[in-house]
Amino acid sequence: MRRLTTRLTALAVAATGGLLLASCGAATPAVDLDAAREWVEGVQADESDGPGAAGTATLLVDPTVVDDDGEDDPAGSVRLEFPADATLTRADASCYGGGTVEVAVTVFATTGDATESDSFGAEIACDEDVHEIDLDGRVGSSALIEARSETATYAYVRLMQELTISNE
Repeated sequence: MRRLTTRLTALAVAATGGLLLASCGAATPAVDLDAAREWVEGVQADESDGPGAAGTATLLVDPTVVDDDGEDDPAGSVRLEFPADATLTRADASCYGGGTVEVAVTVFATTGDATESDSFGAEIACDEDVHEIDLDGRVGSSALIEARSETATYAYVRLMQELTISNE
């Protein structure tokens, strides 16, 4: 009887261990891309061209792709060009479907023949809320917005610029 109890205990431990290993290796839950697309289309429809908006980007974020050099290459990216230099104060970023998305904004400034860049970023929760990324008042002629995630989803990023009020 003792041998049967030991054997049953060993089987129970093995089964529990197998379940724990399976749950650790489980893939990140998939996002319903149709629902994510509907969400981002609603965000776009509600978007205002009011004062302060320097530009917007809608990104289909796919899992990270590795390029030929073995470097991570974000699948979702958009470059915005500004007609005149803009003083960028923040990026308002949101995404759909749970999980998180890494958002990076690189601001490019051209002076003479030289181009300088500053990068800012954050990992945001995909809870459909707006998450602010401080851009520290960087002046730029363009910006590259990149997003990456382990799960395919949509992200929306709005760059905000400093407002100047003139009394002329």
